[in-house]
Amino acid sequence: MSSVSDTEQEAGIFAWCLDTDTAYGDTAIADLFGLDPDKTVNGLPISSYMERIYADDRLEVGRKISEAVINGLPYRAEYRVLDAKNTVRHVMAFGRCFRNQSGNPVHYAGIVHPVDDLS
Repeated sequence: MSSVSDTEQEAGIFAWCLDTDTAYGDTAIADLFGLDPDKTVNGLPISSYMERIYADDRLEVGRKISEAVINGLPYRAEYRVLDAKNTVRHVMAFGRCFRNQSGNPVHYAGIVHPVDDLS
């Protein structure tokens, strides 16, 4: 699979199946998080993504995601990730948790957009 060049970086889309703890992302997500595009498209544990979040931001991002899963409200966070070259990239993420008919959280979907003008 081809990846998006740095000059053409686009927002990435992801979906996370909470039951299996498997997150699926497109090639833009793979590029942003420094993950293998084939593995990302076929699904990885959410921990694979969390490990690529800059260490100083990881706890807060995890807290916000947990809150979104629990309360069902939209998620929004700005944080840093490490790409394949371990270069720090600033991103803005938006997501939401979806529930089944019984009210249990089952899916989480969102978008991660690069924010290149932050430092």
